[in-house]
Amino acid sequence: MNTPTRQHRSTAYVHGLCDRGRARKPDPITPQFRFIVRMAVACHAACIPYDVEWNLEYFARMRATITAAGEIPTPKQLPKPPKLKLVSAWKPTVWDAEYKLDAYHNGPLKRLCPGFVIAHSSGLSLVHPSESGELGVTEHGADEDIRQGWLLTHAASGLGFGLTLSFKRAADALLMAASFPVDWTQDADTLARSPEFKRAGYTVQAAFSSGYDRDTAKERLAELERAA
Repeated sequence: MNTPTRQHRSTAYVHGLCDRGRARKPDPITPQFRFIVRMAVACHAACIPYDVEWNLEYFARMRATITAAGEIPTPKQLPKPPKLKLVSAWKPTVWDAEYKLDAYHNGPLKRLCPGFVIAHSSGLSLVHPSESGELGVTEHGADEDIRQGWLLTHAASGLGFGLTLSFKRAADALLMAASFPVDWTQDADTLARSPEFKRAGYTVQAAFSSGYDRDTAKERLAELERAA
């Protein structure tokens, strides 16, 4: 005895984002539309032939219709995305630094100079300038506080953010810069054309510099906002 073929057909409607309430928090799609998606997932998993037809109606409203034939499965809840494994916060120490002859770009000298470097995966670095090659020792043999005098630099070019900070504040500044949607691994000329690069730089300067430099950074940030 042959098992009769079962048929299923459902229709749901969904509006475009611009017609679903506020732009920052649009109204959710309807439960019926979610059912269409769940049925399509269930049919695909069970190798049941199905078809989803989309039709654009008035005022950007879309009509979705699913048809399926066979042993129609029972739709289940959509699988939840896997939880991301939290990565421990970046906690560098001064002893992680590696001595390099081309550690950073010295503006007044207009050349790359030596120093101790702690590279970050974002493409930024912390740099402690040093001519002696010994951490905590100046070029003249005197003692030096290794917790002070750290620079935040763009690793590929050695160019800095115009900041000289304590080690902890330099690390905080690096993490702030790295949080912006900027690909810091790009070359300096490419970055200079990016508004987000400028926004990141001015934000870091406004947060970690002082006096005139801080006020200037805040003014330039305001100019960027007005131009956006």
